[in-house]
Amino acid sequence: MQECKKCKITIRGNKKCCPLCQGRLSGEPEDAAFPVIKRLPLTTDAVFRIALFLAVLAEIGLGLICFLNGGWIPGIEIAMIVIVFALADLRVALYFKGNLIKLITVESYVVMVSLNYVDYRFGGYGWSMVWVTPFLFIALMITTLVIARIAGLLLRDIMLYVVFDVIMALLIMAIPIYKGMNPNPWPAALSIAMMLAIAAFVIIFRFNDLKTASAKYLNM
Repeated sequence: MQECKKCKITIRGNKKCCPLCQGRLSGEPEDAAFPVIKRLPLTTDAVFRIALFLAVLAEIGLGLICFLNGGWIPGIEIAMIVIVFALADLRVALYFKGNLIKLITVESYVVMVSLNYVDYRFGGYGWSMVWVTPFLFIALMITTLVIARIAGLLLRDIMLYVVFDVIMALLIMAIPIYKGMNPNPWPAALSIAMMLAIAAFVIIFRFNDLKTASAKYLNM
């Protein structure tokens, strides 16, 4: 037990100094009188709040630079947009961290939207629409099937992901082709053809699995 000779008190536990006079203690320290409560790790919500605060500070700082410059600076404008998409991407990653297939699916769509927006906003030549989006759809489909295989999931467990990817491929790639917005439609057309072939296989040969998956996820 520790003792303060000046204050004539004894102190349990392991203290560095006397709580009354802040003087040095004598004697042997012992275990704390009360258990030490370990600090909990940062929660998902706390991590996002910290990231959100830092993002707001960054946006304020970049906006101030543009104000002092007297107008928008292209490089800073891109940086501000990237911060917004990065924050959205972090939120998605934290929210879906327990489901790898869902995480990769949503992340892929966040990347598609962000790249297409940057390409359109800053006068690109359609590189995201021509190459990135078709490649991401094919990679997403392959990745989904590989993860399902490794995790031992049944086809009906990933059926709705496959169907959703096919529908989104038609919306994101077929509409720009129809409206003449895609300067080189061949990669997108090949990607759509592959997705339609997968959809046809699912509908024709795995309709019962599709029905079971729909009933499961829609609580029917």
